[in-house]
Amino acid sequence: MFILYCDDSGTHPKSDVAVAACYVSTTEQWAECKRNWNEANDREKFGVFHMADFVAKREQFAASEWSDKTKRYRTIRALINLIATRAQIGFAAVVEKSAYDDVVLKSALRHKFQDNHYAFCIRLCTAMVNRWREKYGYGEPVQYVFDRVSQGKGEIDRMFGFLVSGGDDAMGRYGVYKDCWSFEDKAEVSQLQAADIWAWENYWNAVNHFFPKKSGMPWKKQRRSYLTLRDAPCIVKYHVRESLKQLVEEGSNDPNLTTATK
Repeated sequence: MFILYCDDSGTHPKSDVAVAACYVSTTEQWAECKRNWNEANDREKFGVFHMADFVAKREQFAASEWSDKTKRYRTIRALINLIATRAQIGFAAVVEKSAYDDVVLKSALRHKFQDNHYAFCIRLCTAMVNRWREKYGYGEPVQYVFDRVSQGKGEIDRMFGFLVSGGDDAMGRYGVYKDCWSFEDKAEVSQLQAADIWAWENYWNAVNHFFPKKSGMPWKKQRRSYLTLRDAPCIVKYHVRESLKQLVEEGSNDPNLTTATK
């Protein structure tokens, strides 16, 4: 069986970018990932790893020991390396929230899409997972695990409820089945902490590299940690105003059918 762990970034009201990012691997590899993660935690004593807190030196990372650049680099390098080793593939979907509100939610087809930006990004990710399963002929089911404080929980429930209503066809086409999705505590599920890193890195890249570059504003170079994660098998897609317009014009039920900026 495959298990997918998904987390969000940019869902706070002040952000104009929403991200859903997930990793997929087998139950065996995720068990090894958890073991490796615990070993890293035993060495570095970082506790529950939140990338935003790590970068901003908040919470436990405000302690003086985390001012040590060598320790910080050693910790994040170890976590990123074990993610790249244990995750079979990563998926990330990014949407420009203001464009989505203007183009999709004000269209006559809004009922075909999600009202919540994060839920829309998750729909993009499930579409990418479907394409990946089809490409490699995977028939195994997929278990979806989300952070329990995720935005759009109700819409996620409705989306999966609709998918599994297809019965055997849903299992064959999407790898989903009754009760295949759940919301778990990131503090107890280290695999969700791995997804947290992937989500934050994609959010930072979108806000500081992709969108400023696209608009001609000052932009920053891509982070080394992000590029390392991108070197591992992954698919990242963006929906901006142009691709969202195409999505509405096509009237598609599947966001993955429209051209998205990679």
